[in-house]
Amino acid sequence: MKIKQRTANNVLAIVGLTIVNSKFVILLGICANVRLKFFKCPSIANT
Repeated sequence: MKIKQRTANNVLAIVGLTIVNSKFVILLGICANVRLKFFKCPSIANT
């Protein structure tokens, strides 16, 4: 029982980390896209 609980906890930890990492990557991608748009349109960014 203890071994099964440990493996379940490890799996949950790995899944949680991957979800957090994917959210972080998505946020970074959105930030990069916004920055690119601002650099392409400096007149809009200045206003």
